[in-house]
Amino acid sequence: MNDQMKFKTLPSGRRWIAGASRCMLPLLIAGVVLPAAAKNSNAYVANQAGDTVSVINTANSSVSAIVPVGTNPAGVAVSPQGQWAYVANLSSNNVSVIDTSSNTVIATVAVGSSPTAIAITPNGADAYVANTNASDISVIDTVSNAVIATIAVGNTPSGIAVSPDGTHVYVTNEEDGTVSVINTASNTVAATVAVGNNPFGVTVGPFGQRVYVANFGSNNVSVINASSNTVSATYAAGNGANAVAVGPLGGRLYVANYNDNTVSVINALNGKTIATVPVGTAPQAEAMSLDGAHLYVANIDSANVSVLNTSNDTVTTTVAVGSSPASVATQPGCP
Repeated sequence: MNDQMKFKTLPSGRRWIAGASRCMLPLLIAGVVLPAAAKNSNAYVANQAGDTVSVINTANSSVSAIVPVGTNPAGVAVSPQGQWAYVANLSSNNVSVIDTSSNTVIATVAVGSSPTAIAITPNGADAYVANTNASDISVIDTVSNAVIATIAVGNTPSGIAVSPDGTHVYVTNEEDGTVSVINTASNTVAATVAVGNNPFGVTVGPFGQRVYVANFGSNNVSVINASSNTVSATYAAGNGANAVAVGPLGGRLYVANYNDNTVSVINALNGKTIATVPVGTAPQAEAMSLDGAHLYVANIDSANVSVLNTSNDTVTTTVAVGSSPASVATQPGCP
């Protein structure tokens, strides 16, 4: 396949990803009461070359549905209550909203140029969409499915994540080597943090104290102190580190290494590598299961998803999906 025919190519030579992990515990500590979430154990995979989303039934590791969406879907996120999946369509400049009970698209929202990544606030009220060619973020009100704000960020926003308490959104700006920190109360950029080269994937620890950024160009992970918006540590990873997920209780990081075809398992406290796990070809995105027992890794060049058991850091099964899986998402929870 000629990648230039199907994909927007990144400055680093890779293609697009989205992913974020969140934990609802800080909201409960703060006394915020949310409706009880229905358990949605599926994983949703955006197949960029196929213009579809594959729905994986995680109970039996099989594809239970295939949902047509927009053109070149590059990012996907599941609402905290599990009832919606939002899909960023790179080449049609819109977001498809999937009703997860029927696996049908119930709305299409126009956003900025080349949306590549998406994250939803823990209360489910807003979806933040990174528009890479526009260098801005579209904010979607999930009740009306309308864009209510547009926020200028750095050059080539590529990854996005929301803090567990919903007060901040973190956006990686790949060409700038920075992370934009958005205050969700005002929808303005509160800080810009210099990180490594070609930052791409980003996630926030379960208590919101640390933000982890996978730097594709420097093969490492920047650890941002969320209180000071400064880099407090840098952890070595594999070649082409481009996605990062937090493991159960926040003790481990799982970093997808695009050029190595591996996932690095890293101690989140001291940065030491615990294990290096072979996966599929060109792992591009990750999502942790609702219970934290499994990590789902989308391998864009082998058209499959590796399922990694977090208790022993081994791949237990591989699920064939659509063409060029660029992103994977699960219902956010507290692993």
